[in-house]
Amino acid sequence: PSPSILQPLPGTFHYSCPLEPKVYWGLLSFFFSEKISKTKTAMSRLVIGGSLLGLAVGAVLLQRRKPRIPRSITVPGIGDVKVSSETNGRNTHVTLDWETLLGKLPMRLPFCSAVITGSGTVYVSGAVAAEKNAEGKPGIIDGGPEAEAFKTMEVIEACLRACGAGPEHITMVHAYLVDYTMERFQAMNKGYLRFWGSRPLPARICTGTTHVGLGGSVEFDVVAQL
Repeated sequence: PSPSILQPLPGTFHYSCPLEPKVYWGLLSFFFSEKISKTKTAMSRLVIGGSLLGLAVGAVLLQRRKPRIPRSITVPGIGDVKVSSETNGRNTHVTLDWETLLGKLPMRLPFCSAVITGSGTVYVSGAVAAEKNAEGKPGIIDGGPEAEAFKTMEVIEACLRACGAGPEHITMVHAYLVDYTMERFQAMNKGYLRFWGSRPLPARICTGTTHVGLGGSVEFDVVAQL
């Protein structure tokens, strides 16, 4: 600005500046430029620090969401069952040793036991109350909907354990009942509730159907969240 700006107006009170106007404005410019420079530096450091903190938190969350797949799990009435897994993108596909769990299969099953997504959601494939029979082949247990519901939930739990989860992580159950009558529905519920005991119940839907795997009466699949 022009030095004339520094000249006092007539009749005003003022202090005289012992410095030349150019020197005065030069000092002001230097002072404010230093302040601005320090502010920019501080903000840059703040942004960098925040970014690094965000990356650290993200790494911790990803580590927490990374599924811990055991080598084997213990299934009631069967013993230790091997667990295998493979990744596909951010998803982890988990499969129990079907032959140990069910017996000799005539073909490869067209699905895995469960899939764990990158966000920690677990989708467990449909399960029935099957076990190895006297001939070493898969067969539905005796006892009808009540016994089958309890056994099926045990199979579901085994699949969840293989994913590093448990029944407490279940958020939704899909139930399928063959020959849906009130009597069979109540029997299925009795076995289902016996499995849960006093634990909190997840959401559920039940629908009637004409057939489930191996000629059983009940089939469940679940969604869980790690």
